[in-house]
Amino acid sequence: MIGDVGIASLSMDEVARRAEVAKRTLYNAFQSKERLVAAAIHQYFEDYASRIHYSTPDQTLERMIERLVVVARRNLEIRNYARALMNIYHAHDVDPDIRDAIYAIAAESHEPWIRALRARRQLQPWIDPDELISSLVTFRYGLANAWAEGLMEDEAFLLNLVRGFLTFMTGATRGAARKEIEQALADLPTHPLLLAGKKS
Repeated sequence: MIGDVGIASLSMDEVARRAEVAKRTLYNAFQSKERLVAAAIHQYFEDYASRIHYSTPDQTLERMIERLVVVARRNLEIRNYARALMNIYHAHDVDPDIRDAIYAIAAESHEPWIRALRARRQLQPWIDPDELISSLVTFRYGLANAWAEGLMEDEAFLLNLVRGFLTFMTGATRGAARKEIEQALADLPTHPLLLAGKKS
């Protein structure tokens, strides 16, 4: 429903009708339309994430690249939903619960790797992990918004997303992590995950 009508036009009456419950039941469970929407967004992405089977180890650069590509390719198939989320996220008057739910989608995917880099002392000393995660989310969602609004072709979006993310992380890392990211950037045009779904 969010993808079809957006949040502003989302009717609790229609949600209750489709769910076959009383509207009062929805309000008892969620207190407001905004909390219902936040819970729905969070649940949608948790369900989606639980169905992804990665081929790379957790908390690694390769996992980050794989996750970025897998999620971006999925978004290519649900442009209207992605556009609705980006419009909501970037709205100046969005409810904080909803913005937090959308923020968490990207933030939670970066956090394990960023924390592992910090534990291995491979982040630059001036980097605060929480600020870095926030900046990466801002970058990703800014780019996703431009793509969702038709300002970028699908394959350009995918390449710019991964290249921009890695470029961002090059400045935030040091030692072996930075070398690994620089090598990934050099090899990006021929990366198997980026070539896998490319149109001929």
